Amino acid sequence: MRNKVLAVALAAGMSITSLALASDPAGFDTTSCVYPANSPLPGSGAVRAVPSQYTTIQAAVNAAVEGDTIEISPGTYNESTNVTTPGLRIRGTDRNAVILNGGNVREVGFEITADRVVVENLTAHNYKLHAVHWTGVTGYWGRYLTAYNNGLYGLFAFGSRCGQMDHSYTSGNADSGFYIGQCFPCDAVIHNVEAIGNAIGYSGTNAGGNLTLRDSVWNDNALGIVPNSLDSEARPPQRGLTIKNNEIRHNNALDAPGQGIAALFYGGGIVIAGGQGNVVAGNTVTDNALGGVVLAPLPDQSVYIPSGNTVWGNTVTHDEGLYPDAFDLGQAASSGPNNCWADNTFGNSSPPAIQDIWSCAFTLTPPGGSPTVEVALVSGFAGLNGRSPSPWQDWPYVGPHQTQTTDLTGAVDSWLPALGLS
Repeated sequence: MRNKVLAVALAAGMSITSLALASDPAGFDTTSCVYPANSPLPGSGAVRAVPSQYTTIQAAVNAAVEGDTIEISPGTYNESTNVTTPGLRIRGTDRNAVILNGGNVREVGFEITADRVVVENLTAHNYKLHAVHWTGVTGYWGRYLTAYNNGLYGLFAFGSRCGQMDHSYTSGNADSGFYIGQCFPCDAVIHNVEAIGNAIGYSGTNAGGNLTLRDSVWNDNALGIVPNSLDSEARPPQRGLTIKNNEIRHNNALDAPGQGIAALFYGGGIVIAGGQGNVVAGNTVTDNALGGVVLAPLPDQSVYIPSGNTVWGNTVTHDEGLYPDAFDLGQAASSGPNNCWADNTFGNSSPPAIQDIWSCAFTLTPPGGSPTVEVALVSGFAGLNGRSPSPWQDWPYVGPHQTQTTDLTGAVDSWLPALGLS
């Protein structure tokens, strides 16, 4: 099985080499993630206080130089902030009480187009698009953040590499709570987060390559974790993601907010939608009304089929009385070759004997699976599954179960430690 995982990883790495272009879209470069030696660490420079020195966050950011800290005191800030200076540390002094409010009319809480910017220890809600958005950057870090009731995404990294999201909570976001898209290799990790009550807990289009989701909670969304392949972003298909040691429960929220395709589906724990070469390992997946771990195609301008994915060592169960039509493990009939399943603890699968026919003990496994999986998904497209999204603007906010405030007064002395990139 370990040889199979290695082979999949090598295949994913080879495919990106063949796709390399003279002018790569953002997120598809291969520059080093090691912090530049000649650049000051975020938080190593001056502290610019809001509102005692600067009346708005934007004014403090405009005055800052690389290495500075923007320190935000408790209060409600009705603004959007554009960040174009690299190496800044933007921190609230109280995660609960430093609140950015989009008022359902502003588009983004933080729009960040500069490298190596840290945002931490604050709350952002009711933005028409996203709470925090990094785009086209190398180096990003969001931690101890709360992002709820936003029109698309909570924490969003697009065309960006070398990043980390941790100890954060998202809820009521109409596309997904956490999103990493259009990057390979992404060189990023999401860990110790909670996504509860979103359309999708994690969505990642065409993103992979040293990308890991681990040790996190993805409960009570409409869908849990959905890496996907789409023509709307560069370089499909999605490939090379590791999903490990997560709790993924009850992703059956028929009324969770939803926009576009995210408004159609519910009931999936982990759904690999047209992805390739991904590893799903050591997760606990419970009581998802459609399926626990699912490999399925995703039609767009092209049709992307799942292939080369490895699913092993997960515990996947459901209450047959509550969810009589659910399957714990599912592989669609239109799946490609070399998907494999091993050492999972589960109740049922579609097709049956999935760990025998598509065993990871085999060097190669055949294409195919069960049409039951496609039928279950088509019901979402046809509007037959009862999904009825609520407005994201007033989705009931519960708040994180994790610690909401933390002492972040010390300097950032190790850049992205979970990546081992300091």
